[in-house]
Amino acid sequence: MNQPKKTLNVAYLEQQAEAIRKSLSGAHQSALFEAAVEAGYLTALANGTEDDGERAALVKAVEILSAGLVLEWEVEPLLEKIAARIETEGSAARCAAVGKNVKELGQAEAALLVGAVVAHATAGIDKQEASVLEKIATAAGLAKPEIAAIVKKARG
Repeated sequence: MNQPKKTLNVAYLEQQAEAIRKSLSGAHQSALFEAAVEAGYLTALANGTEDDGERAALVKAVEILSAGLVLEWEVEPLLEKIAARIETEGSAARCAAVGKNVKELGQAEAALLVGAVVAHATAGIDKQEASVLEKIATAAGLAKPEIAAIVKKARG
């Protein structure tokens, strides 16, 4: 029951992981993985609450994207830190910050992909989740056609 839907595009996540390893140093990879977790968490919270399916999809997507560098037990403390930021700054500000961070890292697609995987995890992408993905992507400098392509690839 806690497993993500079989719509998780593992091959595409692995392809992104390979690109990340080739293009980013270790410290920048850590920053990207944190931003990807936050993108996923912001997307999960878009409709008010995160459910078990979304959490499982988030953990699995980040595990694949990080090629095992971020383990399941490491995600929980990271989410606590992220939740505190969201509570203090608000969701819109965090979407903008995540978008800006991944733009600077040149890895907007990877972070948006995690958010899209989480959005697809339960009942598909609803309007609130789509709005969060769009805010992050816009702050990252992506155009609507690019956003749509990433969301489509996340489905597998």
